Amino acid sequence: MNPESKQTVLQWIQSFYLRHKQELLSYLVFGLLTTVVNVGVFNLLFVLNVKYQIANLAALILAKLFAYFTNKHFVFKTKTGQGFDSIREFIRFVFARGFTGLVDYFGLIFLVEIVSFDPVYSKYGLQVVVIVLNYILGKKLVFTQKNNALT
Repeated sequence: MNPESKQTVLQWIQSFYLRHKQELLSYLVFGLLTTVVNVGVFNLLFVLNVKYQIANLAALILAKLFAYFTNKHFVFKTKTGQGFDSIREFIRFVFARGFTGLVDYFGLIFLVEIVSFDPVYSKYGLQVVVIVLNYILGKKLVFTQKNNALT
């Protein structure tokens, strides 16, 4: 990448951040809280002698539900009413998060088995990709409003 292109990309990132600062900060805060819900539920159930597979599944479901409601109400602030629009939004959320879950799952296999990267560093790198994808998909496909364009 030449220096001029790099400067243009950095300017775009800075401009995007300044226009969406509050939303990005909310996304970060509620993303961290979602992680706390996920780990907290898992640890609580595991301590209560629930099999780790069941504890993980319950933790993932509760964390995804928490993420949906916090993203809807506090990050992207969408208003869908009570009917079919809300159901459609939730279904889009499930599919978007399912897609990024597959990127995470198969991406790790690809990086470790095919490219021979370190599993831990691969997982960390993939989390960055998944977080960015979750934000973009949430903004563009899930929590959509006419004034909610990724620009």
